[in-house]
Amino acid sequence: MTGTGYGITCDRGDLYNRKCYVKDPSDPSKKQEIIGYTSGGDPISKAPSTVPWMAWTPTVTTLNQAGNAYQPYGQAGIPYTQSGSTMKWMPSSGADMQDYKYLNESMPGSLSRWMTENRVCNPLWSNVFGCKTTDSDSVVAAESYRADETEAIDGMQVKPRQDWKPFVVVGILGVGAAYLMNG
Repeated sequence: MTGTGYGITCDRGDLYNRKCYVKDPSDPSKKQEIIGYTSGGDPISKAPSTVPWMAWTPTVTTLNQAGNAYQPYGQAGIPYTQSGSTMKWMPSSGADMQDYKYLNESMPGSLSRWMTENRVCNPLWSNVFGCKTTDSDSVVAAESYRADETEAIDGMQVKPRQDWKPFVVVGILGVGAAYLMNG
């Protein structure tokens, strides 16, 4: 016996501008708009979100060995990591470009992914999660910089300051006094 397949239906119109839908495997009376396809031909669709902070959930529908459709990630949708979706897929021709704007700029976590891919951090933040370093000579990585070294800046030799004096702040019941230590 053969399965029911994806249950794909499409709106009227030409091949490149019409929207297509996949039948929701958990509720066959509902359909989900297709926004792309995997290299194997599985549709990526917009599933309804179960949380108020997401407009919709990107999900994949695939077939089991009997040919019946199912969504392997369920209501959670396609997993995303710091570098993006764990699935590689191409947009469908009838999909709205606002859907991709949502995935890349508005969906929770999208800013973190963008920052990881595009932000170059201040050299003093080199070990901060999400920062990447650059090969530019104008940026010095913190691991290669020592505070007691001298360096040339715009032709001038700069030495670290050696004449600072530490101080201690003593507080008693909210009243503080500062003592300058001559070291």
